[in-house]
Amino acid sequence: MQQFCTVQELVTMNPFAQAKVVAGWAGRNNKVHKIVTACPSVAAHALDGVLVLVNMGDGQGDLTRALAAYLNSAAAGIIVNGYGTALSQGLIAAAEKSRMPLLVFPKVIAEQELDGSLTLVLELIKNRKIMSFAEGYRLRQLTNLSQELPILLNQLAEYLQNPAVLVDPVFQLLAEGMTGHFLPAEEMGRLVKTVRPPILERKQSVPIAAEPYQQLITGFHDQAMNCFVTPLVLAGQLFGYLLVFEAAGPLNALDAGRIGEVGLACLQLLVNRKSTEEIEKKYKQQFLYDLLYNNFESTDELIKRGRYWNWELNKPQHLFVVEPDDFKQLRNKDQVLAGLQLFIEAFLKPHFLQTIITEMQDQIIVIIPATEEKGRSAKQYIKNLANLLQANLQEAAFEATVSFGIGKLHSSAAELCQSFQEAKHALDLGRFIREKGHVTYFEDLGVIRLLSHVSLDQLDEYYQEQLAVIIEYDEKNNMNFLEILQMYFQQNGDLNITAEKLFMHPNTLRYRLKKIEELLDVDLQKLEIRINLSVACKIAKMRETNL
Repeated sequence: MQQFCTVQELVTMNPFAQAKVVAGWAGRNNKVHKIVTACPSVAAHALDGVLVLVNMGDGQGDLTRALAAYLNSAAAGIIVNGYGTALSQGLIAAAEKSRMPLLVFPKVIAEQELDGSLTLVLELIKNRKIMSFAEGYRLRQLTNLSQELPILLNQLAEYLQNPAVLVDPVFQLLAEGMTGHFLPAEEMGRLVKTVRPPILERKQSVPIAAEPYQQLITGFHDQAMNCFVTPLVLAGQLFGYLLVFEAAGPLNALDAGRIGEVGLACLQLLVNRKSTEEIEKKYKQQFLYDLLYNNFESTDELIKRGRYWNWELNKPQHLFVVEPDDFKQLRNKDQVLAGLQLFIEAFLKPHFLQTIITEMQDQIIVIIPATEEKGRSAKQYIKNLANLLQANLQEAAFEATVSFGIGKLHSSAAELCQSFQEAKHALDLGRFIREKGHVTYFEDLGVIRLLSHVSLDQLDEYYQEQLAVIIEYDEKNNMNFLEILQMYFQQNGDLNITAEKLFMHPNTLRYRLKKIEELLDVDLQKLEIRINLSVACKIAKMRETNL
């Protein structure tokens, strides 16, 4: 059985959408199944269901003669290819009278392109996926008018008959289209989570580019599914991804064109949104700078200005500082910081109405209202929250490890400046008493808080007195006794864990600790000795990092 489409359906698709219908639109429902190039051997009576392609120069007489044989034929319509001037009123009147759609391409379009587009349209009709002209026009109008993101996503999903979602660079949902029609909300969340790792892996190996591609998903309910991924990129900056899942049927080249249209509109909306946010951000940043560096005449002024952004600063606030480890060595510092801020916002804002999250001096500062817990409970609450955020960053395979410094909870928001300095201090000092990716509370720093305020000369003198012998032994014998001692104290004297951290057999560790005792002429089982050497090891670590 011969497959047909209408002229009306055909002109919704590129390259036919580039043509101008100058006459005969009353015949828009004429059936089409083939395109034939006009020539004398083509009989007018054999043109049923055929679009006649007339390839022309600029000659008016040539065009009139070429069209004369077809205006009253059984052809479905006429395409004038590469004609750059206005058609005569006589030709237009004749086409209107014969209800013959007359399509004009000012620039030459290759016949192969037209054939390919017709084949795709016929395939869409066969699979019942073709969209009417009115629906196609509405979708293009929506993209041109840049409506709200949910409207765009719903229209796209309705056309594709597949779910579509828009996510930010860290895959937090911005908008979705008809996802519940195809999959439950929790299943769609799992699907987005499943596609995230391969997309990020590709991003690591391929420079950021706007070219769409198909990503195979294999970890969703033990089924394979394709996802059409459109990175939304402008001037090298990634704003998010438009994801279309082939949950109900495969996508084709025409679908890709529609996805591209909506993707550009989404990108424009996101760019506009970011521009607005940047303007507001400048005012927020100035306020937060004043807040964190105590540039206020009174607490009342602080609270009043905070209410402009719906921040109730008349109550105690928790504050912590987050910073990527080895930040100076990162090549894409700005992108890492922006991604980190987005991730933290997505994690915290659903749970805290008044979260303050800002980037300042290459660090992310987070301020959240204190709960009703007090003392140890309040301290444990904020530490648990930071640890949970850290675990989520690791689970999401964030592109850099990050560390946290947490300030003390003070009774008034006016004292946030003090909590801010404590958090920064905890972050810095935690780097040499813990490993990368640490979460350090200021109150947990213990003696090292005191050491950071002692003169460098005094610190040097103390640790040289305690450790000079094994430092010299290490240099002469290419050993690591100082590292062993530092790890031993860091793991609270646990031999098995220390050996594991050093990739060493426990018996080997015991032998080397015994050797250290002989060199230093000490007994590591005595509390006073352990305290002295532990402090000396902390000083050595501080001096290594030039704090």
